[in-house]
Amino acid sequence: MTELTADIRNEILALVAEFHWRLDHGQADKLHELYAEDGRSVGPMGVMEGRDAIRAWGERRSKINAGIVRHFSGGTRVYVEDGVIKSTTYYMTFRDSQPDPLHPASVGEFHEEYAKVDGIWLIQRREIVPVFGAENAAKHAARVAAGSEK
Repeated sequence: MTELTADIRNEILALVAEFHWRLDHGQADKLHELYAEDGRSVGPMGVMEGRDAIRAWGERRSKINAGIVRHFSGGTRVYVEDGVIKSTTYYMTFRDSQPDPLHPASVGEFHEEYAKVDGIWLIQRREIVPVFGAENAAKHAARVAAGSEK
């Protein structure tokens, strides 16, 4: 059974922070590097199976002008369940394309599972669960999928 140590917790917290930084700073095309080869992402953007699908989404996201987006996350709870390292992180997403960019576009949770690959913790599964603003998140995901600007 996997034991949750302070070092593992810190590595997971750094991975979560790196994910959001890349997404918010024009490096969505590098998000796939944070996933295991058979990683999975589920959420408003649909289901992406495997690193190649995540790479393709990130490349599309990086080529369009999605506007200024910032994810504020915190309250990350890292835990072990059935021998798997998991986390839940609360988030708020702000977009300049919202009618009032000072109000969150969506608020929710990221549910993640991790795998250690070649000594490095990577995302095995990521589920984006909007709690408030799911309609906004879905509309934004559709714009990204279509390659539309803001």
